[in-house]
Amino acid sequence: MPELRSRTIGGFLEDLASANATPGGGSVAALCGALASNLGCMVCRLTMNRVPTDDLADLLAHFISLERGFLELGDADELAFSAVMDAYRTERGDETRPAKIAAALIKATNVPQRVAESGIDLLEHLCVLAPLGSKQSVSDVGVAAHLAAAAVRSALLNVRINLAYRHDGEEIERIRVTAEALEKKCSNLEARAISTVTDRISQ
Repeated sequence: MPELRSRTIGGFLEDLASANATPGGGSVAALCGALASNLGCMVCRLTMNRVPTDDLADLLAHFISLERGFLELGDADELAFSAVMDAYRTERGDETRPAKIAAALIKATNVPQRVAESGIDLLEHLCVLAPLGSKQSVSDVGVAAHLAAAAVRSALLNVRINLAYRHDGEEIERIRVTAEALEKKCSNLEARAISTVTDRISQ
């Protein structure tokens, strides 16, 4: 499996449209996060060309780190899904099959949860960037906020579909509560970022 970063856009889209299960929604969620992070990088750099500040430099460094993390999680998501498929292909008479499936599902749930958490981190920093970036590029902060929110919500769908196949009741409930909190926080942060962007556009 080629790394997400090394794929061409055309190649990734062809793979996505194929009958193969990967790449799928998990990779797309992570890619949305990476795209949003890079829009944040762009706005920081454009603004720093005119008014360099330590705050913008710090934001830029964080967006670069987030982009790297999202792409790594996109790769991890494909590997985790493949591991689930491999576990289910284990012979039904194999006594290790239930444990293999359980372990694979845990990882397949953890990866998109990390994507969602990274998306929240990204939205928080986009909220900081929205009033600081140049007015000419503030709409790009809004696009980034929408993409970051899409990454969070999409990743949480993948969390929930994996929970449907798990049987560790207390852990399932804990993850559900966490997912609901992340989704609520996502909506609040997205609205905050877009409100700032809209206000600046209309000024």
